[in-house]
Amino acid sequence: MTASEKGGTIHAIAYCSLAATIMAYGWGYRGTVGHEGGAMAPGAMLGMVLALASGRLEWRRRSAVMGLFAAAGWAWGGSLSYMEQTLYALSDSFPDVLYGYAMLVFLGGLWAGIGGAVLGLAMTEPRSELERLTRPFTAICGVFFAVYLCFFFIPDWKEACETFGVRYLHDSDWLAAAITLLVGAFYWLARPKDRPATAPFFWCAAAWWVGYLTLTQWGGLRLGPLHRSESWGGILGILVALIVYLKRRRNRAALMLCLYGILGGGLGFALAVFIRHPFAVRWGPISTWPQMPQWRIAEVSFGFLMGLAMALGVLRLLRGGLRPAEEDTPRAPLDVYAVFVILVALFWINFRRHAEPWLTRFEREGGDNLFGLPLWAWYCVAGFLATGPFLFALYRYLRGDRLLVPQSPFGKGTAVTLFLVWATLAGYTLDDMPKNQTLIGHLILWIPAALATWLLLFFSTRTRQAKAPPSATAGPSDPMWQVGVRYWFLWCTAPFILLAIAATSMAMQDGPHAAGRKRFGPEAYWRQTARLLGTWRTVSRAENLSEPGTSDGELPVRQLEFRSNRDVIATLSSGEVVADAHRWFLKNQYTWLHWYAKAEGHPERAEVPLQFRNGRLYVAWPPEEQDEGYLVFERIGD
Repeated sequence: MTASEKGGTIHAIAYCSLAATIMAYGWGYRGTVGHEGGAMAPGAMLGMVLALASGRLEWRRRSAVMGLFAAAGWAWGGSLSYMEQTLYALSDSFPDVLYGYAMLVFLGGLWAGIGGAVLGLAMTEPRSELERLTRPFTAICGVFFAVYLCFFFIPDWKEACETFGVRYLHDSDWLAAAITLLVGAFYWLARPKDRPATAPFFWCAAAWWVGYLTLTQWGGLRLGPLHRSESWGGILGILVALIVYLKRRRNRAALMLCLYGILGGGLGFALAVFIRHPFAVRWGPISTWPQMPQWRIAEVSFGFLMGLAMALGVLRLLRGGLRPAEEDTPRAPLDVYAVFVILVALFWINFRRHAEPWLTRFEREGGDNLFGLPLWAWYCVAGFLATGPFLFALYRYLRGDRLLVPQSPFGKGTAVTLFLVWATLAGYTLDDMPKNQTLIGHLILWIPAALATWLLLFFSTRTRQAKAPPSATAGPSDPMWQVGVRYWFLWCTAPFILLAIAATSMAMQDGPHAAGRKRFGPEAYWRQTARLLGTWRTVSRAENLSEPGTSDGELPVRQLEFRSNRDVIATLSSGEVVADAHRWFLKNQYTWLHWYAKAEGHPERAEVPLQFRNGRLYVAWPPEEQDEGYLVFERIGD
């Protein structure tokens, strides 16, 4: 091996390691804040480091822009519900375990496929086209923000929308899809010159509705139990619309990244949950270890594998000589916009979740307002004070003042990336201060964040040599970017990988795990959920499960209403309705009533297993003792 080849191998290993570790941290952080906004943070980190460490000057100049597009690409997957699939993998039934892993492949492929497609656009399209795409994006986000403010100040509207979604639209992300569709249509009519750039937003939103309505609403296909969100059909529609869009633009380079994301994200998600499995079931020698943060292990593993897959795809673009995209407009406006989204908007979206626990605790403890303002208002004041210097620096940069920022493209991009990494880590740490019980979970985030920082700084030594090689002449439409035989070979091996990890998972555990759930058979969770939901009236009191009971004497509860969002509304014998204290949940393959779940320290707080006999529901009573018999309920309407 020549010195040049050896250097290229070291560079490739470091490049892949950087992408994998930054995404490992980012995805672990996403697990703490959740949802679409949480998924944007690791997307932004990945897009920026892939640009900064590429050795290509034009990509380093686009690092913030690539971070912006990657953040938007990974955001939609934040509406996916995947908790149930990870719990099927803990079952003691092989079909259920295999189904759980297979659905994780499906969901992970949707998530990273969309992210790879949008990231590919930032790498290959002219800057003018990227600017046009940001204009309808800004209009849509503006309406999102207006709706958020309305919901904040008029919570009844928010509750009405959430109730409507739960009852009629499978608790999906229907509102975001509807807003995108309507704003995209109005923007298309109002801005004729931006119509080509508005079309993908409109058609992706339309595809969301087509996918959701045909597969779930009318087709009846569900991946989870009745109380879980079913946005997967809509996300599948978006992925299909993006693939069609890339094919119509003949952007084979971005399509290749999309396909790498589908494969890497799919297999990566299943393998990540498999890596977590021995910690979840406390298998073998692990049973003697301290309790490990199993979900954090799965999140960080998924991020690592997904980042690795995307880095391998980008390496192929670099080695294949992808032609630099056109820089046909001034760089400053789009760069400033991208940094604003990454360092201002993303922090406002996610840091409110860090503040929420102590804001809620302050309100619960009856904290006094300071100078007539509640604590959340002072939190906003502090946020505005912290945001001000960033806005001023961005304004000066847009006006041509470069004294407040590093001079090199690598320095600018690295400053944005490292601030995003360490500020989010600080926010998480302040939200959940390390304790003996949580220290391992913190280390699982701190270590990849530190490793990614060192790896990124390693690439600073190559800053002066950053340029596009003379051989970089292949355009985005070149047929060389089609995925090859090895890609399809990996897909052919995927079923065998799933069979192997499903069988190995079952071999690690003795019987069902307490959190395990079943998808098939009479004990399937969705069947238990369907049987439970609704209103039940008390008809008698029984000493054991084999008798119908008697109605002599006053019964302490008149009726229980089990809702799809897991709330339980109880009507007591006095006529009092308790609507915000009780919950139902699943444990050990059975449904349970958590009496006074939302009232810590309540003397009657207890977990009660729910038993069904001959169409009736038996609840051990009283909940805190469970040894004096049962209350017997009949469903109203049967």
